Amino acid sequence: MGPATPRHAARPVDASMSLLNEVMYRPLDPEYAEAARSPAPPATGARRAAQVVLTLALATVLGLVTVSAVSSLRTPQPSAVQARALLEKEIDERSSAADRLQADIQGMSEEIAQLQTSALAEEDPGLFLLLQQAELHSGAVSVAGPGLVIELDDGEEDEDDPRGSLDHQVQDVDLQIVTNGLWAAGAEAIAVNGRRLTALSAIRSAGQAILVGPSPLIAPYRIEAIGEVRTMQTSFARSSAAAHLGFISGTYGIETSITATTSLELSGAGSTTLRHARALPDVASSDAPDKEGSS
Repeated sequence: MGPATPRHAARPVDASMSLLNEVMYRPLDPEYAEAARSPAPPATGARRAAQVVLTLALATVLGLVTVSAVSSLRTPQPSAVQARALLEKEIDERSSAADRLQADIQGMSEEIAQLQTSALAEEDPGLFLLLQQAELHSGAVSVAGPGLVIELDDGEEDEDDPRGSLDHQVQDVDLQIVTNGLWAAGAEAIAVNGRRLTALSAIRSAGQAILVGPSPLIAPYRIEAIGEVRTMQTSFARSSAAAHLGFISGTYGIETSITATTSLELSGAGSTTLRHARALPDVASSDAPDKEGSS
């Protein structure tokens, strides 16, 4: 009896992985592989011209679409233009109304001052003189006289500065230093762009705007100080405020000028608010009720 014949032929070891082998080593079908190995037909002149024309046409269309999109983004919408015009109109109207109210306040303050003058000048000259001095120092009344005018203006912006520095602009600290230097030099009254400074005035910044009290100011800034001109000139020139002006002018290009004048007129700050009060020492104590006669 001969050797036994196996019932099945021997199978390869990786027979169960035939699908994975096909995917890894022969990803293309035989037809696609044959087409890939075959040389591409040479492009004719007409076909090459058609490709160039198609490319140029596509580039032109894309360019027109881009230009149209940028133009539409940069052009303000009608609703935005209308809203901006309405806002500008409202700002102008409110500013005019505020100016009218300020003028009314100034007129009423002058009327009150006249009434006080007529009532106290003959009744109590000493008290009237004290009141005049207090009104002058508080900035409540308008004053006139000789003095100094200091002007500051923004310098030219440095276009090469990528940070967009604001050092070339006048800042609130610059006005603070100058006005404090004028007070120390003997100024009796100071105004910045027509806004009278009082003991309660604050020079500060809000964003890129400089405020004196609640009022925003724009460049150039004109600082007017009334006082004895020669004394103020000498004292201010020796102060650190003058050195600061020279520094910001030479370093940041801020324009500065100092001028003496024989006639300045500063308006008053308007009505004042009573915050503290005390009884005069010469008030008679007999005003108190007499408890001895009460039953």
